[in-house]
Amino acid sequence: MAKKYLLKTLVLFAALLFPFFGLQGSAWPVTLEEAMQSAVGESYVIREQAEFVKVSRFSYISSIDPFLPKFEVYSSYIRIISPRTPISTYTGDLSDTTDSRDTYTFTGTISWRIFDGGERFAKRRGAFSAWEREKEKFKSVREEVLFNIKSSFYAALGAKGIVGKRQEAVQAAQKIYNLIRGRYEEGVAKKSELLQAEVRLLNTKIDLQKAGKEYEKALETVRSLIIIESKDPFDVEGPLTVPSYRGDYKALNDRALQVKPEIIAQQKEVDRLMNVYDQTKAAWYPKIDSYLQQTRQDKQFFPEGRSDAFIISFTFPLFDGVGRYYNMQGAMSAVNAARQRLAETRRTTSLDIAKALKDYELSIDDVSLYGQLVREATSNFNQLYGEYLEGKGDILSLLQSEKDLAAANENYVGSLARARVSLSYLQRAAYIE
Repeated sequence: MAKKYLLKTLVLFAALLFPFFGLQGSAWPVTLEEAMQSAVGESYVIREQAEFVKVSRFSYISSIDPFLPKFEVYSSYIRIISPRTPISTYTGDLSDTTDSRDTYTFTGTISWRIFDGGERFAKRRGAFSAWEREKEKFKSVREEVLFNIKSSFYAALGAKGIVGKRQEAVQAAQKIYNLIRGRYEEGVAKKSELLQAEVRLLNTKIDLQKAGKEYEKALETVRSLIIIESKDPFDVEGPLTVPSYRGDYKALNDRALQVKPEIIAQQKEVDRLMNVYDQTKAAWYPKIDSYLQQTRQDKQFFPEGRSDAFIISFTFPLFDGVGRYYNMQGAMSAVNAARQRLAETRRTTSLDIAKALKDYELSIDDVSLYGQLVREATSNFNQLYGEYLEGKGDILSLLQSEKDLAAANENYVGSLARARVSLSYLQRAAYIE
């Protein structure tokens, strides 16, 4: 009877664990490096920022136009209603006194700006600063995507490890239950002891099912971040080990303040706004333009009358309201605001690094403590299990020790995953490539 019941429980136990082993055995394994490569290549936000970089690059290229000469053509037809006008007015030929109501004009002009108070240079420098800013933002977006994939990947690895530890807990609970079942049938154990062992076994199976669903959700997060359209099963693969990185706050902070994309991007924004200020300041300077112009005007569709001219124009607004002054004041206020934002970015960067380093150090300490707890819980369980086999221990202590061991194993795996995520966040905060 006991053997028949034992065989039945083993079959049920195997059926319970088969989905998890089957998932891991037949699923497509994905490593962290493969996940990061896929995320960087397929990420929508990275592609979006790459287009913004192209926009700013094209804007910078087009800013060369004001430095180049321009060629313009102008053509018109005029119908004079009254009075008629002598043709000599159009052609310049005084002997031609024929009147006409039709006038055809064609004008070609080559123009080039000689001086504009530095407005063209300021626009070009501003466009270059905007281009550099978008490139730094691209680095920041890429770093954010990599952090998200690393944190979700390690979370999935941790969930996978917890599934394994809960499988071990089910095995341990099953072993205790089988032991008590046999002793109960022999008349040594009490009915209450058998019921307590059965309750613990059912609880471990419930916990295993929950862990399996959490693992599936973690895999879906990874699938979404690496943009996998296929619904074929896949699995995360890789070691979940203790990080060995050690960092010094001062060194990390000094380096981050020099190279972190968010800080450099804000510096480029300050430069861009300074060039906007220079553009507004150029309104106080005169504009000097040169023109080479040819005009043809006649009563014919293809006019023959020709007039050539070279023109130098000087433009300076003596008074055009108060806009020039207040535009300069507004542009300088924008520069000052950007400088304050730069200082705030540097402050928050230093704070993020300090907090990330503390969290990482705490996570490493947790790994060490939970590892020690696993060793002690394992020793305690083995001792109580041996005592119970000899008839010296009680079932409550044995079940509690098994429960403590299962919790210690789960906490240890969780601490490893948190340590890896903490290191990833520290790498992002300090921009450690």
